Amino acid sequence: MRILLEFISEQSSVHRARLEYAFRLFCAIYGHEPGVGSTRDSSADAMLTYARNCSHPHAVCLTNGYVIRPTRQPAPEPIVFARDGEATVLFYNPLPGLEPDWLAEIFEWASCADEYSIKDRDAVGRIAFPSSFVGRYKLNPRLPYAAVAMRFLQSAIARGNPRCSLGPRSPVQSQHHFVVNTHDVDFLPMRRRDSCYRLTKNAALSLLQYKSPKTASTQAMRAVAITFGARDPLDQVLRLAHEEHKQGVTASYYFLPRKSHRRDGNYSIDDPTTVAVMKTLRESEEMEVGVHGSYCSLDEPDGLAAEFDRLRELGFNPMGSRQHWLRFTIPQLLRALKCAGAAYDCSIAWPDEPGFRAGTCFAFPPYDFEREASAGFLEIPLVIMDRALLNSKTKDGDGVAAVSEVLAATRRYGWGGVSVLWHPTAFGGGQYPRHLGDAFWNLLDEGRERSETWLSAASFTREVWQRYADAGLLPARRLQ
Repeated sequence: MRILLEFISEQSSVHRARLEYAFRLFCAIYGHEPGVGSTRDSSADAMLTYARNCSHPHAVCLTNGYVIRPTRQPAPEPIVFARDGEATVLFYNPLPGLEPDWLAEIFEWASCADEYSIKDRDAVGRIAFPSSFVGRYKLNPRLPYAAVAMRFLQSAIARGNPRCSLGPRSPVQSQHHFVVNTHDVDFLPMRRRDSCYRLTKNAALSLLQYKSPKTASTQAMRAVAITFGARDPLDQVLRLAHEEHKQGVTASYYFLPRKSHRRDGNYSIDDPTTVAVMKTLRESEEMEVGVHGSYCSLDEPDGLAAEFDRLRELGFNPMGSRQHWLRFTIPQLLRALKCAGAAYDCSIAWPDEPGFRAGTCFAFPPYDFEREASAGFLEIPLVIMDRALLNSKTKDGDGVAAVSEVLAATRRYGWGGVSVLWHPTAFGGGQYPRHLGDAFWNLLDEGRERSETWLSAASFTREVWQRYADAGLLPARRLQ
């Protein structure tokens, strides 16, 4: 469908830029052809307008609700809204007889605008979940609010318009739901004493933090056993990749290019053993090798770019990355990824809570407030991480059940494009209880039954890039 967006004279250039971004994002997800203008175009299949009176036969009149505010100012309190059995919250009250400002609602979530006002940080330098908009107002983190707003908008367009379907249209006709499969390589068993130390440390965490004496005891015994030549339970990278390859799925493996902080990995990217592992992943197992931005990578303007360059010097071609420990602020991250020439990123997530930090169950180009335009790369939101399942609960069960709840939401509201993260050391019981590693394979089996496409972030980005370029959100470029 071709949809036209019409502004009104009261809306400033900044106001229009932000709403147009949301409009083009909506069109990218639903597969519409976007058009923006101030004249009424009867040839368009539908029109979104902020004018009170519109002669177009399929016009949706939106409340002019969005209010520009300084980035240091928090978002307004949420307002409960429900219609036709669907419930959500709004940032802006609708006027009588008009639709809510759905474009403003989409923008507030996808831009992460509220985060720019949050000063509180945890010990790592991250925004903690309780300080986030969702946490402050005790909203459901497993509801993708931007996608819900899109569904309400699509329903309004479809009302009385027989050409309009209700669901989003996948960019690849034969693939109806994408899950981006990723693994952060924080540890490599370079020496047995490294593994012995790490297993001992994991045993203490299992006992004191995760309250699992059984897991702690097993890890402590394995720490002793590997000193006598037993199999290392932390040596999982190539085992994991080989099994994935056998099952016909690809994945992204992110390596730390720099070791400048005690929270970085135990290995050096230049070590022949590390390079050999990366080459095996790429050449034998057909996996992606990407950048795991080191703990201090954003502390210098060109820090992340230098880490991309280091992998290139080693003969790899990294397309994207994820920040180690999810340590970033959004302005820092956008500048660094642009400088690095990244095509995608997978960092936007809460470290301890499964769900949708940006309200998105789909990939999206972040909004750059400095340029008042879409950033030139794709954000693939991280919605599930193994570690988060240890602390997260659902009303019906443990953290593993939260995984199914999150993925069910992505299926309900679109064609996916979210990332999941299992660290290689999460398999085999060396870092977490065994059931967390088993949960990954169970999810993969469930995805196969649902005909889902599990693939690497690079493969996904290549598949969908043109959809966002056609919507005017990404530059037209050939991805290698």
